[in-house]
Amino acid sequence: MQKRIITLLIISILMIVLPVEAKTLKGEVRYTVKQAREEAFSNVEYTLPQSIIKSNLIDPNYKENKKAIKIGATELRDRYIQHFSDRGYGISYKNNLYIVYYYLENGRLNLVEKMESLSAPMKTMRYNTQGQLEEISLFITSENSYTFDTKGNLKCHWVGNKGYDKNGRIIATRS
Repeated sequence: MQKRIITLLIISILMIVLPVEAKTLKGEVRYTVKQAREEAFSNVEYTLPQSIIKSNLIDPNYKENKKAIKIGATELRDRYIQHFSDRGYGISYKNNLYIVYYYLENGRLNLVEKMESLSAPMKTMRYNTQGQLEEISLFITSENSYTFDTKGNLKCHWVGNKGYDKNGRIIATRS
């Protein structure tokens, strides 16, 4: 009985310590959760300048964007629009695709995302309206990414269309 308890204890410890998944990628690059965390938090900016936020606290093109969303448009002359099922939307301007403004349905700013690159591998940081870092994602490929909270806790590891928590359980899917 005592041997069984010790075995179960060791298995439990290993499940906590071992990575959720380490996937072999092109070029034989492998990332564990720990390695992804280290990479994601290297040279991270914990605050975003208020100048980026202040002029966009309320969508300056709200009426035009809502009309475009209503007809299903994803591109206007100077910007791209992403529509979400909760009726929120994201705007990225063609003159600076490294910043995405995420708005609630009413046109109030919810989050600002800053990208270090426009293609994987890349790191993205999401900030609240006070300019404080909320989460950071490391995209190894378009099929493999890690998202962490500001304390470095894994929120989700996406492999293909499945998102896993730190215990390897599927917590989200996408199509």
